Amino acid sequence: MKSKNLSIVIIGTLFLLLPALAQECHQQERPCAPQPFPWEQIQLTPEQREKIETIRTETRKIVIPLRSQIELEEIELEKEMKKEKPDRNKIMEHAKKIHDWKWQIEQANIEERLKIHSVLTPEQIEKLKTERFLHRNVIMPPRHIWTRDD
Repeated sequence: MKSKNLSIVIIGTLFLLLPALAQECHQQERPCAPQPFPWEQIQLTPEQREKIETIRTETRKIVIPLRSQIELEEIELEKEMKKEKPDRNKIMEHAKKIHDWKWQIEQANIEERLKIHSVLTPEQIEKLKTERFLHRNVIMPPRHIWTRDD
């Protein structure tokens, strides 16, 4: 009986503390999850915002099918790897397809950034460089060069 009551007290305490723990996580110097980049701080015009949204939508239309193809190809690769006698040529073919599609995604992301750059004024670009530097190096430590700030 005592262990049942103790369990109820522990579960109740955890239930009450979880919201506080989650809130504490967001108050730390490093947020728990990546935060979207504050585009408002570079003061986009409505036209710029619309152009950027169009660019991002077009990129997503390219990237989403590629990610699906990668996932399907990874399933085939895994299936081949699990065979008793895996075919080296098939494995290499699957790996090359996956690599090529990942490279296409990387190229699409680079192209997106270049197109967005062309929409911005020189002042906005400078502000963005400063904000990105602060965002990546103070708020969130750098992960890798081409991290998306969605």
